[in-house]
Amino acid sequence: MRPSNLLISTLLLATVGCDGQPASRQPPLDGSVPHTGADGPVTPAFDEGLESDTELPDSASAPTVAFISPADGATVSNPVLFKVAATRVEQVRILADQTYGLGPAWDPTNKSTLLYRFSGTGFARALKVEGLVAGQVVASAQLTITVKPDPCEDLFFVKKFDANNQDPTLDLVQIREDSLATLRKAVADLQSCGAKVTLGGLLSLLYFEGLFRVAAFNTRCEENSYHKTASGCDTVAEALYSYQFGLGAMHTSNFHPCKGGSYTQKMRQSFLAEAAAAGFSTSSSLVTSQIAARFQQVCPGSTPSAVDYYLLGAHDSFGIPKDTAGNHLAAYGKFPLFTPAVSVGLAFAALKTSCASIVSDRKAIAVYGGGDSSYGGTAKQDQILAYYQSFKASSCP
Repeated sequence: MRPSNLLISTLLLATVGCDGQPASRQPPLDGSVPHTGADGPVTPAFDEGLESDTELPDSASAPTVAFISPADGATVSNPVLFKVAATRVEQVRILADQTYGLGPAWDPTNKSTLLYRFSGTGFARALKVEGLVAGQVVASAQLTITVKPDPCEDLFFVKKFDANNQDPTLDLVQIREDSLATLRKAVADLQSCGAKVTLGGLLSLLYFEGLFRVAAFNTRCEENSYHKTASGCDTVAEALYSYQFGLGAMHTSNFHPCKGGSYTQKMRQSFLAEAAAAGFSTSSSLVTSQIAARFQQVCPGSTPSAVDYYLLGAHDSFGIPKDTAGNHLAAYGKFPLFTPAVSVGLAFAALKTSCASIVSDRKAIAVYGGGDSSYGGTAKQDQILAYYQSFKASSCP
């Protein structure tokens, strides 16, 4: 074989895993796949060299990749938002400790950032960004950062969220982190207005209610307050005002148009405000003739609004299953109560109204329960608070 005029030597990738163990023996720390934020699975080592007899391009047209942020040597919080720049490459990927791919490669003309939550924290991590053409590495850059250890509340939320939200068609990392940020802000707002609550306690409450399923729903007829039957409750319009939806497991009776007096009217206004802030249309023009006719069965003589469009159209317009319970992620971002900012805002509405008088997590649970007196009892409160307390005892020494 004729020797190459310009043989680019092959640089073998290191075989050490993220936490200092041989890559062939290093599983993901929590058994999850990269899109859920764990440091695995192992990405096979790739040849970073190109063997060719052609002339190398000049530096002005050579492929390039670089980390824009975070800065080299920085200490950062989880999750880490990587921003990269790339020119004249088809795909970009980021590796941790030389061997672990932080998710699949992507087209840099479509996005420039990657959000990733590390399992291994508290020590320096070596990162590499690679640019690829035809599957071969043609450019790379390196970075070292230290990721701060996670608060126990974050670990609790991440583990439970990842276990209960699975859909390969969605960016669940972004959805998870948006949800956690929303919850953190909601609790901080309660604390700032005088509520003596903890993030762990209120996370326990929402986990009890909906298992952190971002598109949780309960449409079971046997549990319906207005039309309790073995099946077929969806044929009665009012029954749709006795469902539970979202991360906060919000009960739709809170938005009944003709029951509950000033309370439900206030909640209906809050629904419209939260939905509008999250980017949903709240125009009354959403109400179709079919929805209007159904509404008249519930509240004759009154005028429906966008609230009724969303609730009465839960099955027909948004495909939420009938007479069952689950996690309808197909409607994430399309149905207001399946959007964390809307769901959490409405779930904590009563707590915000009473924040100055809430002296503990237990009091918050009682207020959240509203007319259900069991939420004021010690037994149920113990059951709810045990979720986070048990996790903390076993996972956060």
